[in-house]
Amino acid sequence: MGKPTRNELLAEYYLRAAGVAAVWIDAEGHVGAQDVASIENEPDRIVYSCERGSHFVLAYRLYEWKRTVVDIDQEGIAAKLEGLADRGGVGLTPHAVAVDRALEAVTAVNETTDKMGSTGEIKAFNRAFKEARRVDPSIRHFDYIHARKAAMLEALAREAMQ
Repeated sequence: MGKPTRNELLAEYYLRAAGVAAVWIDAEGHVGAQDVASIENEPDRIVYSCERGSHFVLAYRLYEWKRTVVDIDQEGIAAKLEGLADRGGVGLTPHAVAVDRALEAVTAVNETTDKMGSTGEIKAFNRAFKEARRVDPSIRHFDYIHARKAAMLEALAREAMQ
């Protein structure tokens, strides 16, 4: 994997801001949990996303169940995870769907900032940048835009969680 693009970094930020965690099952049947889902995924893993906090409980219950069964494959473990989530009322989303949603949020934010020039909002944006630059002359315009996009993604993540 190479250096992530700005859009990939923003998508990762969206997942973190939205409280999206992950539960994974690798090809050998090992189960794990991540506090923050990533847009990257190990190729041999089945990964699901869910609300942070539920991920650990699901992974632990799956691990405990797995200790009682013999010779179960990765797909069987994934099916059990889906059943545990369903019975527990936990929304479980395939990893690819969660990543697509994060990238869609980034696209929406990029389109919004692109439209600012035609609506006149860019003037207020540039004034705010100049004020920030007076306080800290080392701030680059590109970094300021990136930070504003991150703030917009936080707002989208809050809306998605409601």
